[in-house]
Amino acid sequence: MSSPTLDRVLDAVLRVDAQFDIRFISEPGQRWFTAIPGSELPTNFVDILHPDDVAGFKQTLAGTPETFSLDLRILKGGTECWINLRSYRLHAAHQHVFCVFDISMWKTEDSALRHAAQHDELTGLPNRALLKSTVEQRLKSGGNPFSVALLDLDGFKKVNDTYGHAMGDAVLIETTKRLIKLLGPGDMLARLGGDEFVLLYDNKNAEAAQQALKNVLLAVARPYDAAPHNAYLGVSIGLAEYPAHGDDYSTLLKNADTAMYYSKNAGKNRVTVFTLTEANLDFSIRAAIHNGIQDGEFYMDYQPQYDMDRRLIGAEALMRWTNRDLGRVGPDQFIPIVEDAGLMPFLGKWALRYSCHQLRKFQKLAPDFVMSVNVSPVQFGSDHFDVEVMDVVKETGIDPSKLVLEITESTLMSSQQKTERALARLREQGIRFSIDDFGTGFSSLAYLTRLPVSSIKIDKAFIWAMGESEPTPASSSDRKLISAMINLAHSIDLKVVAEGVETEHQLAFLKAAGCNVAQGYLTGRPMSASDILRQIQPEEALA
Repeated sequence: MSSPTLDRVLDAVLRVDAQFDIRFISEPGQRWFTAIPGSELPTNFVDILHPDDVAGFKQTLAGTPETFSLDLRILKGGTECWINLRSYRLHAAHQHVFCVFDISMWKTEDSALRHAAQHDELTGLPNRALLKSTVEQRLKSGGNPFSVALLDLDGFKKVNDTYGHAMGDAVLIETTKRLIKLLGPGDMLARLGGDEFVLLYDNKNAEAAQQALKNVLLAVARPYDAAPHNAYLGVSIGLAEYPAHGDDYSTLLKNADTAMYYSKNAGKNRVTVFTLTEANLDFSIRAAIHNGIQDGEFYMDYQPQYDMDRRLIGAEALMRWTNRDLGRVGPDQFIPIVEDAGLMPFLGKWALRYSCHQLRKFQKLAPDFVMSVNVSPVQFGSDHFDVEVMDVVKETGIDPSKLVLEITESTLMSSQQKTERALARLREQGIRFSIDDFGTGFSSLAYLTRLPVSSIKIDKAFIWAMGESEPTPASSSDRKLISAMINLAHSIDLKVVAEGVETEHQLAFLKAAGCNVAQGYLTGRPMSASDILRQIQPEEALA
């Protein structure tokens, strides 16, 4: 066995009996086994195998009558070593001859090359290739659903352009650290390139993944002190679920990408779940919207609003659409199409008139009932917006002081002189205004004090950041921020509405902090006008 030829080619030659006891070790093998100080010659081959490789070795040995070749690990002097083992059966002696090649160096180099090929150089995250192979492995296993979330940072290009690529890289690395902390068992975070990331949620359907992504929105929203002046970013997210939204890697990623662009178009910094309608939302949907209005497919639901003693005081009107062919289409899907098609003035005017007609019915039973109606930037930018609003007020006969038009901070800050004139004319007629999603834009205290705004609406992201139960150290800063918003608003005589209230602890905190109005799933989900009427006057409404 210890011939000169074998000595030059092999690192070790062993002869092993049926119990795996080592009966013979070649001279080069003896030197190879004892090369590490303190190491001894092995007496049983299985005893030196890596525990994770024992089962595979025995299975291969039992299933191969004559010869086989296998890569596995042994422990040599306490050090893990990769070998290639070639086995030959000696039938007469009931033994095996093992020819051993040390391939540790090759394995290390191969592992390094494989890691480089499958991971992003900047962040160390899995790259597109590894993500694809991981998803395809899960597809082969079948069974449990999983979700793919495509993340695109909002505002990252501005950081890159303003502070340079080195600062942009620092922001990407910091984003990676924040997102890794949110991974659960079996989840995966990958970087596709640029400022695009993918979160692979194991054993989570779209609903569960959407809940988990609330924390992602909050994590990215925190200031980045890596950049000068504390850069602030958001993240637009698209979500696709297996198998509901695709049964292969390309389809799932494409659909998540489609949903992500809807998040961008709907105002950014939000999560959009892919729907089958999105794949076909093309020019034909414009006709469907026109026909839908004529056929009565559009309607309004109402999110009830309560004071802090849980008395119903008003509602926010929410546009809904159920198409006979497409089914129910969410506002995050159809509003961007409506705006892009130039139909928002038409549809927005319809929604305002519809809501005001309903407000008139509410006011007959509750004269102080307040209706809040969202106004898009396209509507507000119209030269005759104030005239159109007052025409609807006169037509419906409502008390104008009970109509609140909700506008976003970005709308408020654009076209400042034009905005101020329109707000002033409507405010003279009694119409009130509220800043929607307060805290997510770039509002200025100067504008708040100059413009005729009556209230602010704290975005639900801040309410969710408080947590669902007793305060924790992590949520204390969020609660301080909410208290500061409320105190700021009250100091300039603005009321405060909190949206997204889902727990008793959140409501109790808001009440103690001085918040005026709350809306959310805790107090009441969006409902029909008849359900609102039942809450206003149960007996009369049901009669």
